[in-house]
Amino acid sequence: MNIVIIGGVAGGASAAARARRHSESATITVIERGYDVSFANCGLPYHLGGEIPDRDDLAVQTPESLTALLILQNNGFEAHSIIEGAHLQL
Repeated sequence: MNIVIIGGVAGGASAAARARRHSESATITVIERGYDVSFANCGLPYHLGGEIPDRDDLAVQTPESLTALLILQNNGFEAHSIIEGAHLQL
């Protein structure tokens, strides 16, 4: 089974991790247009206010943690359309 998740940040990474728990054999790919694989947007005001000084502390998942779950990441790509039955080539 191939699973493609469009959008990273907290929701995409959570969906990928949940998909991995349900299927150890699936090929899971997360496509994110930005360069943060998983980012806690809700913590951004605390970072801007100085309560969380290091922006990297807002990372929910890192590329390394997703790789450990055998989840592929393609950052810096933007999805413009979804074609059912098409094959993903990056």
